[in-house]
Amino acid sequence: MPKRPADERGGGRSAKLPTSTQQRKHLYLVLDDWELGYSIRKVDLWPAFDSDEASSNSSTEQRLLPPAIFRLEAKHARSGQFAAFGTKIMFLGTTDNPWRTVPAYDVRTRSLTSAPRRDSDPNPFCCAYVQVDGKLFLLDDGVFEMLQSPPPPLDDTCLKVKFDWSWCTLPLPSYHDDVVSYAVHPDERTLVFSMVKHTLKKGIRLATLSFDIESSRWTRQGAWGLPFKGRGYFDRDLDAWVGLAAGDPDTLGHICACDVLSAGNGNGADGQPPAWKISKEKLFCVDPAEKHIGATLVYVGDDDRARFCLVQCLSVDDRQGGIWKESMPEQRGYLLRVTTFSLKYDKNGDLRIARHRLIGSFRLPDGAAVYYDQLERPVAFWI
Repeated sequence: MPKRPADERGGGRSAKLPTSTQQRKHLYLVLDDWELGYSIRKVDLWPAFDSDEASSNSSTEQRLLPPAIFRLEAKHARSGQFAAFGTKIMFLGTTDNPWRTVPAYDVRTRSLTSAPRRDSDPNPFCCAYVQVDGKLFLLDDGVFEMLQSPPPPLDDTCLKVKFDWSWCTLPLPSYHDDVVSYAVHPDERTLVFSMVKHTLKKGIRLATLSFDIESSRWTRQGAWGLPFKGRGYFDRDLDAWVGLAAGDPDTLGHICACDVLSAGNGNGADGQPPAWKISKEKLFCVDPAEKHIGATLVYVGDDDRARFCLVQCLSVDDRQGGIWKESMPEQRGYLLRVTTFSLKYDKNGDLRIARHRLIGSFRLPDGAAVYYDQLERPVAFWI
């Protein structure tokens, strides 16, 4: 990965506020914390974007979660079946209704609408949702599908326009299993997925493939995986994909930046993986008193700057201090820590974290700790 000179893009500029014709985006957390299902909570990140003061990597001060703006009745332990599409947060799991639809909450209009239901439930643990150019792609166990943008609203004459809004089946790659990492090429027509296959004879096998949206054609890139875990995002300031470092326990808590693959140029099974770098600083897993559970990276940048938000779930010892603390049974409390940051290369070409801001460490209700899937993979959207 080529070294780049240091510049002033890592700090010194305030975020550009949306114009009057633009809507401010916010971070939306989906929590499995209601006795009947899920809550959606809204977090404002803009004060952190405007601040020039750095904050520490962690804080023991706990805050209450923002109030729920919407609650959805649905089966528990299905957090991985939520996806963002435009201004809507959709639940793609099975619901008990006869109309073959799923609920979609519009965060702008604060209204509940319906979206097409798939023929089968997506796997909440290893599926990948990607939104590109008004289309939502879903790669799941043996299924690759696409959903077009929703139909236009009715006009003033209330004339009904025929519009088939449904999931479209796309060709599967020759090698498909659990998705471990994925990204969108900056050309916005190429999707890249790294998948792992577990076999008795050959053990764990990795492969990375790309999908051309316009030609509906898969290309094998190589027998290796992208160096980050989960979703990776393109950072135009770095000209690289950015994600949470994967694999080696020594890199847990670090950010990874890797070269972007050449679109459409498959290298076959012997193709070389992209060059990558690990951030010098740890973004989380710094305090040994805190137990890391899981984390999700969200892109929260705009036309002015590439920015990221980390949503981390961790547990802390809830026992009160004093001479009797060690004799008491351990009691863990769970937090969602939300931080924002940007990245830059220093003069030596090393990847550095810049403009780190702590938004808050939000206390999760006791009931939320029952459903471990949302602790390992927090669900958050920037809409």
